Amino acid sequence: MGKFKFLIILILALFLVCGIVMVVDAPSSFDDSVSLIPTSDSSVDADSSNCVNGTCLVDSNKTYDNSVKTVDKNNKDHKINYDSKYYVDDFIDGLYFCNDLEYAFKEAKAHNRNVMIIFDGAACIYCEYLKEGTLTDPSVQKEINENNILLITESSESPELFQQLEVYGTPTTVILDQDGNELGRIDGYEPPEEYLRDLKEINSH
Repeated sequence: MGKFKFLIILILALFLVCGIVMVVDAPSSFDDSVSLIPTSDSSVDADSSNCVNGTCLVDSNKTYDNSVKTVDKNNKDHKINYDSKYYVDDFIDGLYFCNDLEYAFKEAKAHNRNVMIIFDGAACIYCEYLKEGTLTDPSVQKEINENNILLITESSESPELFQQLEVYGTPTTVILDQDGNELGRIDGYEPPEEYLRDLKEINSH
């Protein structure tokens, strides 16, 4: 009888150990930082020596499949929950950046906005000019906050997206409607007045 109890305890212990190993080794499909903007270990950041006339060259060679929805330009709803885990507000004061591409399109549909993607580069001096000068301008921020769901990504983080949208230099601002159709883009750095003028023209489509 004692041996029988020992065997039962041993079998139960083995099941318990196997269960723990399976849980530890199981891959995590989703977490709070999940994003449809693909990540990559490949280094394709722009070299500052390749920067000229407001743009720094980048290189990417993959494709990216982007799924999106529809737009209604006539009735804007400004009640966006920026406290959501999908938004960050500590990158540039006055702007909220969405951190999930799929969620950005859902928000654009829900709040009748366009999706605005700024393509950045780690070694891009004109990107710094754009972020520190143009995107801090109150008039530019007002236009973005009222009409766009904003994302920003570096070439090394989203090579597939760079390739799909045919972005070859940074900074590049691409505005998409809720069907993923490109409404327009701003290539390179522009000072606040020019950037605002071009942004308003694109958002008016």
